[in-house]
Amino acid sequence: MSDRRRCRSYVLAVLLLAGIALLPVACSRPTDLPAEIEAQVEAYRKEPSDALQSRIEASFAKLDAEIAEIRADADTKTGAAKDETLAKADALSARASELRKSWYGARFGAASDAAKEAVKQLGATIGKGIESAGQSVKGAFDGSKKDADDTGGQPKED
Repeated sequence: MSDRRRCRSYVLAVLLLAGIALLPVACSRPTDLPAEIEAQVEAYRKEPSDALQSRIEASFAKLDAEIAEIRADADTKTGAAKDETLAKADALSARASELRKSWYGARFGAASDAAKEAVKQLGATIGKGIESAGQSVKGAFDGSKKDADDTGGQPKED
């Protein structure tokens, strides 16, 4: 093996080991669930999907669990520490409530847009049906007028 290949293999091995060593740190980093939910809701407003809806609902479940965990932690404390922890839980709960209102608004907006599109498509379908019926009546009228002209104004007998 040449020195160049050995050096490249060594560098790749070091990078791989460094990546593996940093993986637990990256996975254990706390996330800002309210900000994550807010971003998900905005993405849903732009392009609603069932998959994104499921992710948002899962994020709300995580947020509810986090609030419950903070409240449980407050139960183990006393005095000012307990009050501070409960205040943190209350603030997070209030933020969750605001986010839920935004989420319900986004879902209503998506449903409203879908209903508008359905009505538009129905109108177009009905319009095409009426146009087609009108063309049929016109064709029938033109055909009977031609038959009357061919027979000198007398109805054609079969």
